[in-house]
Amino acid sequence: MQFFVVRSGQPGCEPTCPEWISAEGAIVRDSPALFKKLLKTIGNRRLPVVVTSPGGDVDAALALGRIIRARKLEVAVGKTRFIGCQPQQKDCRDNDGRGARYIGIAYSGGAYCNSACPLMLAGGTRRVVGQWAYLGVHQITTVHTQVLTRYQEKYRIVNGKKKVTSKKVVSRKNVGTRTTYEMSKAQERELAAYLAEMGVGRAVIDQMKITFANDMRKIEPVAMMEMKLITQLGGVELLTAAGVCKTVPASAHCRVFVMSDLKR
Repeated sequence: MQFFVVRSGQPGCEPTCPEWISAEGAIVRDSPALFKKLLKTIGNRRLPVVVTSPGGDVDAALALGRIIRARKLEVAVGKTRFIGCQPQQKDCRDNDGRGARYIGIAYSGGAYCNSACPLMLAGGTRRVVGQWAYLGVHQITTVHTQVLTRYQEKYRIVNGKKKVTSKKVVSRKNVGTRTTYEMSKAQERELAAYLAEMGVGRAVIDQMKITFANDMRKIEPVAMMEMKLITQLGGVELLTAAGVCKTVPASAHCRVFVMSDLKR
């Protein structure tokens, strides 16, 4: 999963425009560390997270959700269309003078949050999904790997007893894998505890359990509300439209662009 701070390029929002964190791609083991790294760059600012993801690592999704809740961030399912500089461009100057490296428009059409992604979504203090976005769940797939580890150990005898003085790994070798396609009782308890922590109903787990791992069960908007998986029906524009900066006071994730920002 890639994370970028984006400033709205919606016409008419300047000089005060909303900003958000674009979070797109598969959730992998190092995603929480990358997210924390980005959060350090924005200090105490609370920018909403606009996410689209096919899912991925469950433990990483739980970690992301807890980071989001600890920072009291809002989350919406959506995509970001970048204007000018694209994430893959290293030396782009197209957005110079516009107050941010990345400028974009957030939208709901075609956005999705599947598999482990709804667990990340659950961390939001405000959780928004619109009718044009897709949210789906299914069973957990777990790959169990058996590793043969060889050690080199040094020891000495003290008072007739063996005392290890050093121990180091000589080699590790994968000797087999086993894949399961249903959550274990321990996993179910962990997910139930996490959802309760986030104020979300365990009906999410029930939907996961009745859906094969190679399938995807869409959760309809009304059901999302009943499960408390979302707090509000509506598109990503609820968090990213220019109008959120026209209120008094303006939303906390709005920032006025001044010339000194060129040095940022």
